[in-house]
Amino acid sequence: MKHMVIVAPLEPLTVGESFVVPKFPLHMTLLPPFRVECDWLELSAVVEAIADGTGCLVVDVVGQEGFGPGGGIMVSLVRATDSLLNVHLGLTEALRPLGWTAQEADYNGSGFRPHITGNNEEQVLRGQHFILGEMAIVEMLDLPTVRATYQLSGEGGPTE
Repeated sequence: MKHMVIVAPLEPLTVGESFVVPKFPLHMTLLPPFRVECDWLELSAVVEAIADGTGCLVVDVVGQEGFGPGGGIMVSLVRATDSLLNVHLGLTEALRPLGWTAQEADYNGSGFRPHITGNNEEQVLRGQHFILGEMAIVEMLDLPTVRATYQLSGEGGPTE
């Protein structure tokens, strides 16, 4: 299967939507680029189960930093709450039996740093607050393409 990423977009995404990387909609990365060795239905079912058990995510921006090779990708760091870390770890644990392989292992597990990735047109700033209610699987093609979206529908409202 191709490279995928799982994100919580700041604005709802549409299945089938594609965009050039410099205009990738603002999003919080929940699971950095990875591959799995399963069919699409298996992947979708696992991610849907995680989304169903996750309430809206409360996100507070706490700073800016450069990520990636040479720090060239500007991101906005968010407070690493238990709920954000649990979603990330839940995804990795649920996908591991499906052959999950991280593109960069150091960016997962204890190395995961919750962040919102900006684009060439928009960036979020320290002090901003968001409530995110959607999870999406994006296939990282030449034009990244939204393959599925899931509402975060866990009981009890937003989780912090």
